[in-house]
Amino acid sequence: MFELLNSVFKTKFKLRILVILFSFHSIVMYAQETNDNFGMAYQDYRNYLYFFKDGMPQQLESQVVRNFSSKGEIAGYVNSANNLIAYYNGEKTDLGDATNTTFNLTNHLLIYQRDQVLGVFDKGKLTRLTYFVRDYKINDELIAFRDQNIDILKLYYNGKVQDLEYTLIGSLGAYKVGKNTVAFMSSSGYFKIFDDGQVFEIDNIAPLQFDAGKNIVGYVDGSQQSLNVFYNTKVLTLEPIKPLSFQVGDDLMAYVSDEGYFKIFTQGKLLKAESYAPDFYQVLNSSVLFFADNKLQVLQNGIRYELDDFKPLSYKMSENAIAWQDPAKRLHVFVNGHVKSVTSEIFVGYELNGDILRYQLEDGTSHIYFNGKNY
Repeated sequence: MFELLNSVFKTKFKLRILVILFSFHSIVMYAQETNDNFGMAYQDYRNYLYFFKDGMPQQLESQVVRNFSSKGEIAGYVNSANNLIAYYNGEKTDLGDATNTTFNLTNHLLIYQRDQVLGVFDKGKLTRLTYFVRDYKINDELIAFRDQNIDILKLYYNGKVQDLEYTLIGSLGAYKVGKNTVAFMSSSGYFKIFDDGQVFEIDNIAPLQFDAGKNIVGYVDGSQQSLNVFYNTKVLTLEPIKPLSFQVGDDLMAYVSDEGYFKIFTQGKLLKAESYAPDFYQVLNSSVLFFADNKLQVLQNGIRYELDDFKPLSYKMSENAIAWQDPAKRLHVFVNGHVKSVTSEIFVGYELNGDILRYQLEDGTSHIYFNGKNY
């Protein structure tokens, strides 16, 4: 069980002590993104491309494609004519020649770079963000990018492009992108955070480490080396000493303290999950997957689940679902609070998109596991 901590958090904005007292049952349950529109691209034994959605496969191509990928509700692929294609909402959109082109997917976006051009396909609409991209980072529906010609950090968010920070002298520093946050160093050396439409100036000393999630930014203070979170427009100090590691997700941060305690800050509350570091842990969205006490476990929406008694050979996480291969090389999935055995056949690879699991057998055929059924 989790040990609940009566924690004292220091807030740097109002220079006062915020004492948070709570019980386990007071943890707020919050809604996750629905997987209803998610799909999975795959190839059949003829290498024809299909898109599986709502229990039904839809053939996309009858010729071999050069590469393909899917995530969330969108698929992207390069067809036999070397054109980049976006498949969304039952329709295919040709995004042009794929020469010198790379692309990435989030649950809702297809982002591509063709030479120095950066573009995004969002809900059927194509927007070219810049013709001289220097670098970019993406997370869900937010893209942060910089231009080669002028030192400006720009955002694509909620379908619009806006300038976040620019400089005429010096240069912008490192930046990290969450679902609705961006943490970055300005050219004048200030650590700043964009949080859902507002920019907050945090410190004039660069943090030692930082990362951005949804509604939260975690960082190690550059002067005190304390572990802090920016959450609900406040900076809270969780630990006075730099942790061994930390990861952020949706309204949460998991970390191993300098004393080796495994702790989870979630929805403004702090839990001590274990009195020692887990063998591993991984944060994605609102899930914290970890292996401790010889058990594979997950904290999801304030509930702790035990998934398996063995350390997995591999695992995948997507939204509120987890798939893993046990030491006997069997495939399992955790969806909607329940563990299901998928297959004991020998498989060579698998991928997870929401609650749709695709696995490939040795003969090259793909199978889909969805809603308790193998297709």
